[in-house]
Order: sequence, then C-alpha cells, then structure tokens
Amino acid sequence: MASTQAADPFFSLKAEVEAAINDIVEGLPQLTPREVTEAMERIKWDIEMMEDSIDRVMSNPSKFGISGDEIERRRIFVNSMKSKLSSIQSKDSERKSANVTGNGIANSRSTASDQREALLGNRDQEKAKQQAALEEDNENFIENENLRRALIMREQDESLDDLSLAVTRIGQMGLTIHHELKEQESLIDDLHERTDYSVNNMSDVNKLVSQHVRKCPMFFEY
Repeated sequence: MASTQAADPFFSLKAEVEAAINDIVEGLPQLTPREVTEAMERIKWDIEMMEDSIDRVMSNPSKFGISGDEIERRRIFVNSMKSKLSSIQSKDSERKSANVTGNGIANSRSTASDQREALLGNRDQEKAKQQAALEEDNENFIENENLRRALIMREQDESLDDLSLAVTRIGQMGLTIHHELKEQESLIDDLHERTDYSVNNMSDVNKLVSQHVRKCPMFFEY
C-alpha cells in the first residue's frame, strides 16, 4: 500500500496542501497580505488539481484501480481543505479590516489589486504546468501498475509451466515403469512355460526309463 501511495500523484498534492495550510495557520499574524494571498492562490490551484484528479479517476475507475470508498475519502479531504481555506480567508479579511483605515485602506486595495492581477497573469501558465505534471504522474502510475501486473502474470505462467513439466515427467516415469513391468511379466511367463516344458520332458524320460527297466531287468541287477 505504501508503494502505491508513493506512486499516486494525489497523495503528493495532499501532503503539500496540508503542509501549506498549517504554515498559513501558524504564521498568519506574521505574514504580509501579499504572502497570504500568494499562499492561498497556490493552495487553490493544488485543490483544483486534486479535484481534476478525482474526476479523472471517476471517469474510468477500473483503469486506475481505485475503489469507490477511496474516491469518497478523497472528496471529503478536498472539501475539508476548502473549508479550512475559507476560514483562513475570513480571518485574514478580519485582520485587514482591523488594521487599515483611510488611505491605508485605499493603498491596501490598490496593492491587493496589483497582486491579484500579477497572480492572474501567471495563473494560466502555472496551472498548465501543474496539469502537465499531474498527467505525467498519472501515466507513470498506470505504467508502473501495468508492469507490476505483467510481472505477476509472467511469474504465474512460469509456475504453471514448471508444474506442467513435472506432471509430464511423472507421467513418463509411470509409462516406463509400466513397460518394464510388462516386460518382466512376459519373461516370467516365458520362464514358466520353459519350466513346464522341462518338467514334462523329465516326466516322459522317467516313463521311458521305467518301461526299459521292466522290459530288461537283468541290465539293472548287480
């Protein structure tokens, strides 16, 4: 599971968003309005990337191998990050309202407007870069999963080949033993036939000898 999370780009974005929000929450009193605005814009872009990733997975979940429960957990996380970001924006707005008056308010608005225009000028380019990086990470993730599944299939095929070879060898050994037993059985049958033949011959010889003894007993007397 750890290796799968390391390869999934969603989890790297998740870690970045969590760390960025924690940094803003802890450093909000010391951060300048420009720093807060830039940080929140980056977090918004990352959240948009995560939403795009979720939509991409939902369009073809079997391709990415991600369950419906995991998709729902990701949606819950994204929504919670949006809520935290909204809370930070509210606190930052309250801080600005308490600290600015008169020309300070006008200058703050002018500065914020300039910052927003500068950020929006780079937003499309930055978003395109992040989108390209996300797509590349997704492709790498899919490729790694396909390689892993191919390796598992190859190992299974090799195991089946070894098993088939072992079964074939056992079958050949069985046939060899069967043929040898048949040959031994044939030899034993042949030996029995020869023994019976010899016994019959001896019986015939004994009969002939007995007949000669009866006919010519003098030759056998001492």
